[in-house]
Amino acid sequence: MVRSILFLMTYGILLVLVIVKIDLVMQMLGNALSMAVPIFIGFSIAFILKRPYNFMTKVIGNLIKNEKFDKMEKPLALASVYLLFFGVVTLLLAFVIPQFTESVQLLYKNMDEYGRNFETFLMNTAKYLRLDNFDMSNLDNALDKVPDLMGSLATGIMPKIFDFTTNFLATVVNIVIGFVLSVYLLADKRHLKSQFHKAIKAYLPQEVGGKLLKVLQLSNETFTKFISGQLTEALILGVLCFTGMLVLGFEYPILISVIIGITSLVPIVGSIIGLIPALFILLMIEPIQALWFLVFIIVLQQIEGNFIYPRVVGGTIGLPPLWVLLGIIIGGGLFGVLGMLLGVPALSVIYQLLKEDIHAKTHG
Repeated sequence: MVRSILFLMTYGILLVLVIVKIDLVMQMLGNALSMAVPIFIGFSIAFILKRPYNFMTKVIGNLIKNEKFDKMEKPLALASVYLLFFGVVTLLLAFVIPQFTESVQLLYKNMDEYGRNFETFLMNTAKYLRLDNFDMSNLDNALDKVPDLMGSLATGIMPKIFDFTTNFLATVVNIVIGFVLSVYLLADKRHLKSQFHKAIKAYLPQEVGGKLLKVLQLSNETFTKFISGQLTEALILGVLCFTGMLVLGFEYPILISVIIGITSLVPIVGSIIGLIPALFILLMIEPIQALWFLVFIIVLQQIEGNFIYPRVVGGTIGLPPLWVLLGIIIGGGLFGVLGMLLGVPALSVIYQLLKEDIHAKTHG
């Protein structure tokens, strides 16, 4: 009885301190999360490379059947996976970045001409719709102020360059540490898994430990299938978009295809988000081209939704469309872009657990 009262008093005092000093608590939490960034990166890289590592371990194990070389299986598999990973990333960057940069430079160079094209389009539209009172002077004034605005922005942004450089270097350091950590995690994953299971059995009741392991297993399967499926689907969609734009003669195929491919990582709303800047770019070049591109994207999205997505991702999410949208909204509101990407599989795990629990209670 006395122990329970002391526990409740301690809990109440801590709760009051948290409420009164919520700003300090949030600051400490933010610092803790910042310190944990390399760990999160390391776990993420190890999680993504887990399947290729398992595959390479089996392949090398089949090739090396001599027991004397069993100890070489793990190092060779690790070296092969990371060499393959860095090779693929290097090839993609070497192909995409120069053309992406060239497209951005060309877009900036022709911005004045595109602005005039856009102005002509607005005038023709106003004339067609018989908007006699449509005043273009405001648009002209706005376009004339663009250089001054860019100059003021450049002046204001100079003090932030140091902060950006510092953050960039910190990010590079975190990524390097994350990669090193991911190597240790992959190399020792069986031992770590065994230790974790022993800790669960030692410190938790059997029933609680069993439920926790079940949740972790479900989370592992859901996130693995979702992330691998989304990456594959985004790559396929980006390649199809690039190929179609080349064949149909659209401007800036690399720039727009990269935008469409990256934004499609977010389920449902990603393709719509990527469509907006793509349409704006083409609308400034030639409005009729933007219209045909809209038709092209609609057709491509139908192909993706009916053929590509079901085969690549399939039912791995296990969520109705409304829940998917809720996962994107809640995850994006809490954790930004990363939350939009991971909110859907996280909500999928919760949805499946709730579904199983409701089924168990309603059916005894």
